[in-house]
Amino acid sequence: MDTITLAPYHWVTPESRTVLERGYLLEGEGPQEAVRRVTTAAANRLGRPDLQPKFEELVANGWMSLSSPVWANMGASRGLPISCFGSYVPDSMAGITKTLSECIMMTKNGGGTSAYFGHLRERGASINNNGKSSGPVSFLKMFDAMIDTVSQGNVRRGAFAAYLDIEHPDVEEFLKIKDIGNAIQNIFFGVSVTNAWMEEMVAGDKAKRATWAKVLHSRQEKGLPYILFADNVNDQAADVYRDKGMRVYNSNLCSEIALPVSDDESFVCCLASMNLELYEEWKGTDAVHYAIWFLDAVMEEFIQKSAGQPYMERTHNFAKRHRALGLGVMGYHAYLQKNNIPFESMEAKQFNSSAFRYIRSEAEKASAALAEAYGEPEVLKGYGRRNTTLMAVAPTTSSSAILGQTSPGIEPYSSNYYKVGLSKGNFMRKNKFLTALLQEKGLDKEEIWQSILLKNGSVQHLDGLTAHEKEVFKTFREINPREIIIQAAARQKFIDQSQSLNLNIPPQMPVKEVNALMIEAWKLGVKSLYYQRSSSVAQEMANKFKECVSCAS
Repeated sequence: MDTITLAPYHWVTPESRTVLERGYLLEGEGPQEAVRRVTTAAANRLGRPDLQPKFEELVANGWMSLSSPVWANMGASRGLPISCFGSYVPDSMAGITKTLSECIMMTKNGGGTSAYFGHLRERGASINNNGKSSGPVSFLKMFDAMIDTVSQGNVRRGAFAAYLDIEHPDVEEFLKIKDIGNAIQNIFFGVSVTNAWMEEMVAGDKAKRATWAKVLHSRQEKGLPYILFADNVNDQAADVYRDKGMRVYNSNLCSEIALPVSDDESFVCCLASMNLELYEEWKGTDAVHYAIWFLDAVMEEFIQKSAGQPYMERTHNFAKRHRALGLGVMGYHAYLQKNNIPFESMEAKQFNSSAFRYIRSEAEKASAALAEAYGEPEVLKGYGRRNTTLMAVAPTTSSSAILGQTSPGIEPYSSNYYKVGLSKGNFMRKNKFLTALLQEKGLDKEEIWQSILLKNGSVQHLDGLTAHEKEVFKTFREINPREIIIQAAARQKFIDQSQSLNLNIPPQMPVKEVNALMIEAWKLGVKSLYYQRSSSVAQEMANKFKECVSCAS
């Protein structure tokens, strides 16, 4: 295995520089200056300027990836360094307008936003003064307009996800969001599903089966809704939330957050990712330890900056009381390909479990050390750690492009050769591991690459590759989605929050098989399902598939 440490800032390529220059750097900054701004601010927030070189080393080596809001806002006068916010919508006009105002400020400050609407009365229900409720979907129009109106400077467009319980009487109206002709087009949406509901649906409840069929149809047509398996989330929530009965109602814009909200608190989570492509370099070092310290510093900057900001009281309170972190990964598939390991193999399964077990163990030790140095926050008194949660796996689409074009999050490469359209530019990409293999075999020729492009990025037609090599370089749509689910369930045991888990379902897959996959994900303990893709990457890029840049950690 290659364990050679590359030169600092080896990941700064023309593509990564272009992405950074289109919104993540301050005026006059290059990538190295931005990293020093961010890491200096982090060290100062901890009162430990001596940690700046350690933090910079993590980023310079390509071991840890920064989230978009950290790149753009940490150590700067603008915005906040937080990726994800989540709100609760009370069943009152005052509560609804307060949450809308809060989401406006969250969006303006640079975060992806979400909210839980499940406690709003259904359309037609009685309200005060003999009136009738117009239902949660009617209020979503205001949030839709907000996202269309509020920008985040030149960093990125705002984005919002609404969550509703699948048993809510208005769920079928909710599932029509983003339909052609529907008034609501800008927001994303997810449904929360309990074990009891799933059990009754599987047992044959006709009404529930009809609703579930509409969920599956919507995911096939629109990629949405996200699915939050509510009892999987709460049964496997952080110990402190289970102990104190603090329920998780909704996730975030990218479905990897599992934190509680209430009328008094809106969740806040700061994100970063360890680069698994370089796992052999940083395993056994203090990299994860200081990644957690870095994230706690980011949280401290948010707490200080958000104090006194209008409509940010609930987020400020949550951050101060919980200090929830979300350290994730990127480069999972890159590690496998770099080491000649097929995704669908026992060796991949073993790496999956061992890597996430290691990160969780190191993260727990780091949070305990933080508690010893700085104390426990209010919610965690007596728990011996500084942070309610430690891990969440974000999509990292933009961040993986910045960090040397490694594979995003836990997701397989979509193609071996394609044009990628990011929010900050369009680029042609060849799989670097495949390039090296083709060079070794004397097959790195233009006609070979053109044939790969014409096959939607696949190499299964190449006679010059062995059967094993073809397995190694399978693309996302060529990997059995059941394998994606099985590996997600295995790593979920080590992730106290959740993971942005996309599924690539072939358009021709019978709905019966799709249904079986969803049920298996639920039964295996998967907490959430993100987008459902049903086409090749070439078609997706042509359709301008919307990525979650807010949580691209």
